[in-house]
Amino acid sequence: MQDQASIAIGALLLAGALAVLNYPRTVRAQQTAYPQIVSFSVGPDQTLTYPSSASASPYLLNLPDEPMTFIPPASGSSIYLIFGASAISTGWGGTNVLQSTDLLNFSFATGLGYSPQVMTSPVSIGQCNPAYDTEFDEGYAAAGSVIQDPTLPPGNLMMIYEAENHCPGGLNQFNFYASAGFTRSSDNGKTWPAPQNGPLGGASRYAVLQGSAPMPTTAGNGIGDAIPSAYVDKSLDGNYYLYAVYDYYGANADGKIRVARAKLGQTSVSFLKWYNGSFSQPGLGGLDSAPGSACPGNGYQDAAQISYNDDLGLYLMTLICKGSQTNAWYYATATSLDLQDWTPLQLIANSQFPISDCGGSTGFMFDGWYPSFMSPNAAAGHTKLTGQVFYLQGCLVGQNSAATPRHFASRTFTITTQPQPAPVLTAGTFANAATYVSGGLVPGSWAEVKGTGLSNVTRVWNNFDFLGLGNFLPTSLTSVQVMVNNIAAAVYYVSPTQINFQVPTGITGTASVQVINNGAASNVLTAASATSSPGLFPNSVNGVNYPAAVFALSGGYPGDPTVSSVYRSATPGNQIELFATGLIAEPGGVVPSAMGIDGVTVTIGGVTVPATYAGQTPYVGEFQINFTVPSQFANMPAGNYPISIALNGVSSPATINSNPPGPVVLPVKPN
Repeated sequence: MQDQASIAIGALLLAGALAVLNYPRTVRAQQTAYPQIVSFSVGPDQTLTYPSSASASPYLLNLPDEPMTFIPPASGSSIYLIFGASAISTGWGGTNVLQSTDLLNFSFATGLGYSPQVMTSPVSIGQCNPAYDTEFDEGYAAAGSVIQDPTLPPGNLMMIYEAENHCPGGLNQFNFYASAGFTRSSDNGKTWPAPQNGPLGGASRYAVLQGSAPMPTTAGNGIGDAIPSAYVDKSLDGNYYLYAVYDYYGANADGKIRVARAKLGQTSVSFLKWYNGSFSQPGLGGLDSAPGSACPGNGYQDAAQISYNDDLGLYLMTLICKGSQTNAWYYATATSLDLQDWTPLQLIANSQFPISDCGGSTGFMFDGWYPSFMSPNAAAGHTKLTGQVFYLQGCLVGQNSAATPRHFASRTFTITTQPQPAPVLTAGTFANAATYVSGGLVPGSWAEVKGTGLSNVTRVWNNFDFLGLGNFLPTSLTSVQVMVNNIAAAVYYVSPTQINFQVPTGITGTASVQVINNGAASNVLTAASATSSPGLFPNSVNGVNYPAAVFALSGGYPGDPTVSSVYRSATPGNQIELFATGLIAEPGGVVPSAMGIDGVTVTIGGVTVPATYAGQTPYVGEFQINFTVPSQFANMPAGNYPISIALNGVSSPATINSNPPGPVVLPVKPN
């Protein structure tokens, strides 16, 4: 049985490499219209169970001590993996790894092969060591975010972490020199590099963000770039970037969150800070400025986090606004991390709580330090309209005591939006997704419908859409559903103007379709279903419809070689694999099983040959037909010959409704 990740990857490969579903390729959701937020609120505190002082050693002393990372379960699992910062009873502050199946009860992830603490600093905050006194992460090294590097195979994680030195001139003090550190793990976060001596670390664990003021040589106030968290995004320039948001402490601090980014794709990373409208200043020692607005009353901003909200189609920043008597959580949205076009900060309702002095060096009491927003069944770094916030309840610093306890807690969050305008379907567009011809709707195969207002975002399904579904396929993407004869269809691609979906099981006769976008229902279209309606997926290049196909032995695709070196003409004897939909009816809404189909023929020009193989692939809605280019073409002129497939007298159409309409053709030349 093909796993869910392979289903998504296979369909994405077909859509991306061969452009078979006739829509633009996307990496993350792109948007054209945005739901307007009416309210953003949180619920009451929820008590969590986790390794604490009441548990057997080791236990956590001050979780969370930075923002947290929640990695959703892998396919076939129900276990969340959580990276958090805390001191531990058997050591000192560092990065710890927890697991949970219900996000209410947490334990160390030792059963998954993780040590309770996977990374820490050379010494604790309360100590100095001459060997490390100039090192950027001598006294504290704890994760702010742990993220998969999208340019490397799965399991290659990146950590951006809070790094502190509390020993200027060898004298220990509570105030700090803060940096953001960077390091990597190649085994899914089980092991990380040890400290590397030197002011900026070493080749595998090093400082990436520091303020313009150098590390002091005498005791003083806390300075530097602190409390980082991170998010990965693909920019319009085609590169992946690691974005970091962080606090800036220093003589001219204005209390606003900063942002920097580093291009991925190389072993080491180098950040540029946002300064006066662009990413232009070096991460180490460069100047920076705030891309966002001030807190109401000019309160100090703290502990920011960026996620991509799938339901809004917007980037979401959440943070703390610290006031003189109260603190609260606030949010802003942006359409582009390239532009950093953040809206003014708005209060998250029910998050405002008084602050009080905990005494000594334990900071201030607040019910909401280090808020980390996540949504179950969303990808790491993504949120939806509902989810949970995990945070520290109690004193900001210091460890548990009877007078100033610290607790790990959570709340639910809910975002409500203005009513969604009803989507409108365009007549005649309820069609076979390979031929674009109205009707030809075969259960288990791909169909499409077009219109306006069909979705607020543009995206295809991703692995996280399959979480918890077992053998079933997702029937909703970003709050968009497709109903065929009032049966929820599996949805693969959504955009404001087009949706691609799978025809459900049992559809016969005249089929109806309706799109529901965030609860608003469209008009209804009808078209004819069929038990067989073959359609070759086209690869349209410069107005010519080549088949979505590969040369089985030599690689490459049928097409015009003057367009790209990946294309070439077929010659007699070439073995070619075609891809199609609608060949026969198959179960809809579930992972398909590969099976062979007898009796399929291929016609090129006027020459018909039997398929050497035909069958349902393990990929949703996709059939594969293999054939050998007939020897007759050795004596025929070179050219583009119409190609079709047939089964039991039912053939793929001579002309498809491409733009412009035309046949699917195979370029053939003599040997």
